[in-house]
Amino acid sequence: MTAPDYLAVGRIGRAHGICGEVQVDVLTDFPDDTFVPGRTLYLGAEGQPDPLPSVVATVRAHRARLLVGFEGIATRTQAELLTGQFALIPSAEAHDLPEGAYFAHQVVGLTVVTTDGTPVGRVTEVLETGANDVLRIAGEREILVPFIDDVVADIDVGAGRLTIHPLPGLLQDDATT
Repeated sequence: MTAPDYLAVGRIGRAHGICGEVQVDVLTDFPDDTFVPGRTLYLGAEGQPDPLPSVVATVRAHRARLLVGFEGIATRTQAELLTGQFALIPSAEAHDLPEGAYFAHQVVGLTVVTTDGTPVGRVTEVLETGANDVLRIAGEREILVPFIDDVVADIDVGAGRLTIHPLPGLLQDDATT
């Protein structure tokens, strides 16, 4: 699987104040390296082929988010136009992850089998939840699988396979229970 051109590092929320700042929900484990004055981030919709470069002017913490100002965005009206976009970085600038950690794009598309080799389907999405990530798997039917060590037995990106040890009832059809 090829890496996307850009990776989302933040989701832009609403404007804050009157000087062009926006609230940003951080989507990276490395915010101190990513959201720094002078750094060029790319703003746009996730999957958009040509997001627009924008230089970070100011950054400060605000509750569980960051307040970020971008060069050229000086009014609340301008900042409001950014709501709902993503702050992106080129994939080539992404940090190396520790062993056993994966970017979502590396997991999406993998074939899923059980530890006994039974085909389950293909990962179509990684959902971020408060407790742990969840894999959306499309097969004979769609199932949601917690992305936890008790369930995910092995990930082999090179072979395009993710092996799960299903918890009791996870793969059973509701009609048969």
